[in-house]
Amino acid sequence: MALLKLLTAAAVGTLLVAGTASSATAAPARRGPVKAGHDHALVLGDPGPRKPAKPGAPLPSVKGSVPLKRDLSVRPNLQSPSSGATTLAAPATAKVGLRALVLGVDSGDWGVDTWRSTLDRVGAAYDVLLTKDQPLTAASLLRSDGAGKYNAILLTSSSLLYNSGGSYISGLDGTEWNTLWAYERDYAVRQAALYTSYGTFPENYCLTSSSETSVGDTALPASLTTAGAGVFDTLKTTAKVPILQSYVYKTRVAAGCAADPVLVNGSDILGVRSTSTDGRERLALTFTSNQYLTQSFLLTYGMLRWASRGLFLGEQRHFLDVDVDDWFNTADHYYPDGHIESDPGFAMSGHEAYNANQRQTALRTTYPLASGLTLNLAYNGGDADLTAGTQCSPNGGVSTLTATSRCLATKFRWINHTLTHPELNFTDYATSSNEIAANRTVATQLGLSQPNAILKTGEYSGLGVYNDNPDDDVDPPTDHGLAASNPQFLAAAKALGVRYVHGNMSFPSHVPDCFNCGKVHPLEPSITVVPDWPTNIAYHTTTPAEQTAFYNSFYGPSGKFPFWPTNLTYAQMLDAEANVALTHLATGSLYTHTFHIANLHDYGSGRTLLTDWLEQVLAKYSAYYTVPLLSPDWPTLAAYATQRTAHFAELRGGVDAVYDPAAHTITVSGPLAGSVTVSGASGTGSTTYGPEVSARLTLAAATAVTVTASPRS
Repeated sequence: MALLKLLTAAAVGTLLVAGTASSATAAPARRGPVKAGHDHALVLGDPGPRKPAKPGAPLPSVKGSVPLKRDLSVRPNLQSPSSGATTLAAPATAKVGLRALVLGVDSGDWGVDTWRSTLDRVGAAYDVLLTKDQPLTAASLLRSDGAGKYNAILLTSSSLLYNSGGSYISGLDGTEWNTLWAYERDYAVRQAALYTSYGTFPENYCLTSSSETSVGDTALPASLTTAGAGVFDTLKTTAKVPILQSYVYKTRVAAGCAADPVLVNGSDILGVRSTSTDGRERLALTFTSNQYLTQSFLLTYGMLRWASRGLFLGEQRHFLDVDVDDWFNTADHYYPDGHIESDPGFAMSGHEAYNANQRQTALRTTYPLASGLTLNLAYNGGDADLTAGTQCSPNGGVSTLTATSRCLATKFRWINHTLTHPELNFTDYATSSNEIAANRTVATQLGLSQPNAILKTGEYSGLGVYNDNPDDDVDPPTDHGLAASNPQFLAAAKALGVRYVHGNMSFPSHVPDCFNCGKVHPLEPSITVVPDWPTNIAYHTTTPAEQTAFYNSFYGPSGKFPFWPTNLTYAQMLDAEANVALTHLATGSLYTHTFHIANLHDYGSGRTLLTDWLEQVLAKYSAYYTVPLLSPDWPTLAAYATQRTAHFAELRGGVDAVYDPAAHTITVSGPLAGSVTVSGASGTGSTTYGPEVSARLTLAAATAVTVTASPRS
């Protein structure tokens, strides 16, 4: 092979940056040799999506209804605040905060977590009122200036019933229900309920009974109606929403009632949009939707957008990025009988690099929603051939990898993965610095554009994650916490301008405390850890047979971490892994998914483990959504994570936003300087995503910013 395994000592010396170990904190004691090459630790992902412990339960049956008080108003008379109001406010002129109110029964109400998870992913402002023990009054709903606190009312169920001494009562009494309804009416605020049944308590949603059933692991498919396509406007009109692990009321619309089905199964209605007799707009589903279920990911965000008219703090986008680690390096090779070969192991060929681009191009064509999909190649330049030309070799062997990579340099994106892939957990400053800087120099020599601000270390090393036994390459590493990171490595990375280092979502210490955020390193605040998602496509498998054997050795009934009741076939394993990834995509996760060079081996007719996975993931996503999958490069991805971190800091700091429907504006202010994203804000600096528009606003402390509002109908 014409591969340069390691730069010579003289060459390495010329690539060192200024600085020595004495310029940083002393390194901790080494716990074994620095490993390079194809030795690699296993980092495992979730074997399957989470699901509730048991299907949802039916709602208690309560007869009658709460009498509606049409003359009740909660809006104060602003000309004479002490006198109260006797007439309803004109909805078109009622200001409201960009904030949701979640109404549940108590902390055990599954719908509270379902709404919370959606709102937290979006980055929305919201309050939770648990009606069993907390009263709802006009003061709960109004600001001191007379504006409404909330522009969306989100119920866990339409009735909020609970068991009290053997009988069922609602968390809201008649006065509280009427206070809520008067608020919705006065301020033109929509209401969305995760769960309802037929009947008239506390009010009539226009539904009558067809039948009811409990659904387990066999999906009940639900289709969007024309009205439903308007509500869930990021979904395909042909999408089949799989209702799983739920209790389902199959209903019909009562004759003469103002209601439109939004979700159906055949002639049965599973979701309805209705108008009350006093003009309030309501939306409700007729089945349970636990936060871990696909139906929640597909529907709950659309319910929030409808209820809020698309006006809220935060945003949701859908992303798909893929990293391929160890480019130019070699890998261990796992065989179906369970043995692993490390010498010679697996090395990519020029053909496989060429094939990766061909498959990438084909996937973009087949799945237009992923037209921007571009693989991120995390490269180890110490194994590159610095004498290689720039010719593509569609059928070339291992010796043509570097030349083919140079030929295709602009077809992929390149990430510094260190020169020789050592573990940086206990390396000194000079070694850490050289691994980063020398790899950049190789990229420059080969014409590969890589961002200096981004670094991915081998095995996420240097960040407090390692096996105490340095010779253990079988078991997943232990998360010792970011405080156990290598200070010498951090100092070297900072000196070289590294701002973002890849972490991994499998390690709790790498997981940010807000959705899609980065994690500022506690030992070096100039560096932010941005995690990626592991998969269970193993780093050392190249064929379906190898991958299936490995997977079952971990997750089969006799595996190290038993999860499935029987061993899976390759197709079943691939489907399970794609379902986990779909959860990430559907919830709007920004983070990339990590694979390795062995997963791009052409095992027949151009097929690879990685592109098989991509094919499954893209097919699943494309069956549901109309909005594109964004595939940002790593600097853009990392910057977005930083923006999200700033957004959540503003939320915690008390940022406030108010919608004025008469002026068609949103006014945002807060006590802290920073930035915040507002959905439904248009104008200079705003961006569109399918039917949605949002703007990132820069705030000065205690200074209001006013932008144009673009509410959805």
